[in-house]
Amino acid sequence: MITSPRGTVVWITGRPASGKSTFAATLRAAVLARGLSCAVLDSDAVREALGAHDYSESGRHDFYQSLGSLAALLARQDLIVLVPATAHRRAYREAARARAPRFLEVFVSTPLEECARRDPKGLYARARSQHLELPTADYEPPAQPDVVATGGHDERAVADVLVALAR
Repeated sequence: MITSPRGTVVWITGRPASGKSTFAATLRAAVLARGLSCAVLDSDAVREALGAHDYSESGRHDFYQSLGSLAALLARQDLIVLVPATAHRRAYREAARARAPRFLEVFVSTPLEECARRDPKGLYARARSQHLELPTADYEPPAQPDVVATGGHDERAVADVLVALAR
């Protein structure tokens, strides 16, 4: 049982279409069921709200700097902040970790074939049809995530995050 919530950024990373947003929704329900305050900063929704549609390397760097700063700001107000965001470079996630008062990294480890099968944004299909690099080619998985989820509905991983939040 979480008795004294402390602001925490829970960064949920994984390949595109791995189930990050689904995991965030499942975790959010579990956090709220415990009577705790929680915010979700889904990277797609934040990009849309900010009009941040530059996917160049410098545009991604700027976006993840802003996303990490916003998450840390909310966590310093004692919110549990769930951030489902690919953040394909470890450096982006490490910069967010450095800003946050408390940080947990969740890796949604879904097989590439399953991500490509889901493909809600058509990223994998576009890469195949245009003979481009897959959208996961430059994804750097976490070296030592705090929790590993085997998909968006991994209840064991949700429980592991809740235990980590209670520490």
